[in-house]
Amino acid sequence: MTFDLPFGSETLSVSIPDDLLGEVVRPRKVDTPHDPLSLIQGALADPIGSPQLTDLVKPGQSVSILVDDVTRETPVHLMLPPVLKRLETAGISRADIRIVIALGTHRPMSESEILCKLGGGVTDLYEVVNMPCQRTGSFEYLGESSNGIPAWVNRAVVEADVRIGIGAITPHSDAGFSGGAKIILPGVCNDVTVNAFHARGASVARNLLGDHDSPMRKDLEEFVEDRIGLDFILNAVIDANGDLYKCVAGHFVEAHRAGVAFSQDLYGVSVERQYPVVIVNSPSEMDLWLCSKGIWHGEPMVSDGGALILVTPCREGNSNHPLYADYIGGDPDVLQAQLDSGGAEDPNACAAGIQAARMRDRIRFALVSTGLGPSAAKRMRFDYYSSVEEALEHTLGEHRNPCSVALMTHCDYTIPMVPVSSEP
Repeated sequence: MTFDLPFGSETLSVSIPDDLLGEVVRPRKVDTPHDPLSLIQGALADPIGSPQLTDLVKPGQSVSILVDDVTRETPVHLMLPPVLKRLETAGISRADIRIVIALGTHRPMSESEILCKLGGGVTDLYEVVNMPCQRTGSFEYLGESSNGIPAWVNRAVVEADVRIGIGAITPHSDAGFSGGAKIILPGVCNDVTVNAFHARGASVARNLLGDHDSPMRKDLEEFVEDRIGLDFILNAVIDANGDLYKCVAGHFVEAHRAGVAFSQDLYGVSVERQYPVVIVNSPSEMDLWLCSKGIWHGEPMVSDGGALILVTPCREGNSNHPLYADYIGGDPDVLQAQLDSGGAEDPNACAAGIQAARMRDRIRFALVSTGLGPSAAKRMRFDYYSSVEEALEHTLGEHRNPCSVALMTHCDYTIPMVPVSSEP
């Protein structure tokens, strides 16, 4: 059987013998509203756990609106104008509004990316802050949070009287789901704070993808509540086509949890069992830091001793965290010792690398990518292949039995719901 998989801005044709294919895991197809703006307006008109946005602000106050960056498909260009309109109605002047791009550790956005993200005309009317986390002079120290995380937050956010977060609620590898308070941490914190936060994830032994009780989620929410505050959120749940499915607004925890329920319903896909070989398509054109999310999405589907074949264009290579590939391929115990001692050069990437490296105790990895070559695969201790067909031929080995292969077509929009003790 042949499949045309999304592969960046292109498609990748993949052939899997019919007798080997056990299951194809796709995002759920749902009906999305014909008028997404009405969904956004409805959420803003009925906030969860919070007063109306117009009742939260007063004339003369300064407002920072935090929006996620180009690595997320959040339709900010649709969500931002109704928020700006409500602020204007409440008497907030344009000069008192800043739009802060929550980059986390990602690269700054280009002018064209900002225009596309925010929509036409916004940059002409409002100040836009596009600040990388390494520019230490632009962050203010707010002390240490009650859970022990040093709080360095973008000064444009600290100085605001009111803080509003616009983002999306999608599956996430350590916070369980994105959205909510995550727009603050790691979104607008500097690398010292982000590193301290992510280092905690290295000691968590389980895959936290789609876990609404993730300890990392609780940590970041405690940090935000304790150190900086987030007054209001507007969060979207989008389908695999990037269309708006649901929208929630209000309190940064209560509204987020309501959105998580929608997200679980949309992205959770029942899977019959685990498989000896699982092909996971991670179609992002960005770098390894983002494309590697397919590891977390596919791992639950792979049976003990099996193989995960990561398929990704990864157009930007290993640019954002250059040591990430080495961390993925490292010894997790050695890396943990480096992290604990403060000796890891990139603690953020080291923590994520430890999580991936630990998975090698149970499964094997292979890579098919146009942006990452054999040398990067070698650093990650992945087997590299030029095509999915070649990867299948080599990874099946003794597992070349009927229905021994599963395919995940869009990892970003899929949480595999695998039955307990589901191995054949």
